[in-house]
Amino acid sequence: MPSWTSDILLAAITTLFIGLFVNPRIEARKPRIEAKSNRKRLAHEARAEFGKRVLTILSACGRLQGSDVPRSLAESRPALAARLEAERQRWVDQLDEATRYLVDNMEWFYLTYATDRARAMVGNFVVHGRAVVISERTIETKAERLTALTAPIHTLFFASRWHVAAIGGSFTEFEQALAALDEDLSDDPGAAPVPAPAAPQSTT
Repeated sequence: MPSWTSDILLAAITTLFIGLFVNPRIEARKPRIEAKSNRKRLAHEARAEFGKRVLTILSACGRLQGSDVPRSLAESRPALAARLEAERQRWVDQLDEATRYLVDNMEWFYLTYATDRARAMVGNFVVHGRAVVISERTIETKAERLTALTAPIHTLFFASRWHVAAIGGSFTEFEQALAALDEDLSDDPGAAPVPAPAAPQSTT
């Protein structure tokens, strides 16, 4: 048998084998592969939205902490002082929107983290961060407390590089930030953290 005939026969057998055995298995697995890919995509999108709000909180707090309107300016140039206060209120509104989004959508990113410790930290951050925003604390104190809560979250979940020292330090900083919230309670009855919502349960 000529060699070219053998090549044609081998190609035909290979094509037949793929058509009869390989392709059906690939088609059967396709829905599972697509479902897994969709879950990964949704998890990535949820974490991206989480990270976006974390950065918004840090940025708004930084602006608020560096933009006090002096009383002398309010007396000498009241129109300018009013515009500055309006800007500060806009940043406060950003904190309100960001923390409200996190509370309302926590289940989308909360369950994407594999460990109980990570999920507990995310849950505490979301609930206590929102409690700070709706409390009766001054704007300056809210910005200070939110920065202390948010900075370690950003380091742990969104920093480009992880170092063992940074990870351990961030957990400690977060615990200290939570403890500092209790220090406000005697002076601010409205600052008590709201009850934590029930942890979202996985549907898988």
